[in-house]
Amino acid sequence: MMRTDAYREFKKRLFSGDLKPGQFVSQRELASLIGVPLNPIREAIRQLECEKLINVYPQKGIQIVEGDPKTINDAHDYRLLLEKTAIAEFAAHAPDGTVNRLRDACETALRALEDTPDGASVLNTSLEAAWDFHEIIIDHLENQIISHHYRLNSARIRLFRSYTYRSRIKEQLAPSLRQHIAILDACTARNVDEATRLIAEDIETSRAITLGLKPS
Repeated sequence: MMRTDAYREFKKRLFSGDLKPGQFVSQRELASLIGVPLNPIREAIRQLECEKLINVYPQKGIQIVEGDPKTINDAHDYRLLLEKTAIAEFAAHAPDGTVNRLRDACETALRALEDTPDGASVLNTSLEAAWDFHEIIIDHLENQIISHHYRLNSARIRLFRSYTYRSRIKEQLAPSLRQHIAILDACTARNVDEATRLIAEDIETSRAITLGLKPS
């Protein structure tokens, strides 16, 4: 259990911006930061290295992976390929109850964000709801290989965004959730073309944010 906890906490620190892309850190510093012994940290390091979120250099330490423009663009191109296919399937065939539950989750997250815009826990919960939206749509394809590799790619994007996005989360998260609700409205109407257009727009906004640009 401690190994799993160390892995999850390490990943949480990466996505929160506590550990920044390009930063070097030692195993002991990580153990102190996360509050676990070295052995679970070593297991977490091996797993996160396999997921390409960190690089391990002998005698130098652990470096948090940085996202150069080519890597960021490649990651978002991959998202476009998968999510346009997934949303077309979702809009055409997802049960009304599934669409409605996902809309309820997005609307709940948006209301919480609007009611308590400065609450750290609300920000984190709403951010997770925004990422869950995409994973649920991908999972609707019922393809374990696609779901697995989508999450690996998504984790890298989250890491790359952790530094550029965190300072602007309040101004960007609410519009993102509203876009998700608009996508679900298109799904309710079974408007595949509109849902596909909107999710592509959403991914292009993510690309701009991750690159440190102002979304159009």
